Amino acid sequence: MAPEQQRFTIRASASRLEKGLLAIPQRFRGLFPQLRGPIRVVFDDEEKVKSLTFQPYDAVGKENRIFGLRQWFLKRGVCEGDVISISAENPERSLYRIALDRFVLERQQQRARQGLRVAETDSEAEQQLTTLSRLARRRPREVAREELLRIVGDSTPRPRPTVLPRVAERHEVVPSGIRVLLRELHDGKCQLCSFTFEKRSGDPYFEVHHLDPKIGHHPTNLLVVCPNCHAQLEHATISDLRLAGSWLVGVTINGKRVSIRQPLAHESYLKAVLGVTMIIAAMRVGRFLVR
Repeated sequence: MAPEQQRFTIRASASRLEKGLLAIPQRFRGLFPQLRGPIRVVFDDEEKVKSLTFQPYDAVGKENRIFGLRQWFLKRGVCEGDVISISAENPERSLYRIALDRFVLERQQQRARQGLRVAETDSEAEQQLTTLSRLARRRPREVAREELLRIVGDSTPRPRPTVLPRVAERHEVVPSGIRVLLRELHDGKCQLCSFTFEKRSGDPYFEVHHLDPKIGHHPTNLLVVCPNCHAQLEHATISDLRLAGSWLVGVTINGKRVSIRQPLAHESYLKAVLGVTMIIAAMRVGRFLVR
């Protein structure tokens, strides 16, 4: 069997989960030992090897089986219908890898998400966003929306660090991961006037404005702006700030009312309403059970 054919998938069934075993289709029998005995197994993306028992097809069981998986089923929360991948990494040495696809995918997404948050350059952040988009099988903009909302939910505004250069004090720049997510969400267009222009590199030009210069890079404290609107926000008379939750959706600049596009404000509001609704429903159910 060719290397690309030495990996196959099966779906977990309730009866096999209950017995703590996996049933191997007969067409993959050639990848396993001919006689009952121990095989060496590595789980998911780990490296530790564990010894399990392989039982080839016989008249009693009528299927090939790998025993000793109950603990792994419980640890990973394997459910009926979950896709499990089995790879014959070295059949001659009876070495195999058993992986819960859902768990491995979640681990890969976590690594890409963490890489996005700590990226030191825009290109690194773009690579991680591309990886997340590929793993989620969704468009980069959809992933950017989700990740920005995740950052909002996972963090709170905090003091913005400062950098002390040789000449004068200046604030820390926006992390590349946040810049790339904002660019993807807004197409690099100003949230006030929608203006942008294409740089020689082909990327849209935009700047990021901190609503409160002393607060850090929390998404609710940031706006994607063009240079003109950025200068107005920095130097003009600003008043009548209008918020939707934590998001700024309107402002008056030198007496002129300006709306601010905030596509995430509506989603944050819906999540908040859903959370309150679920709490109320749970309280009502609790009262009913007490009765």
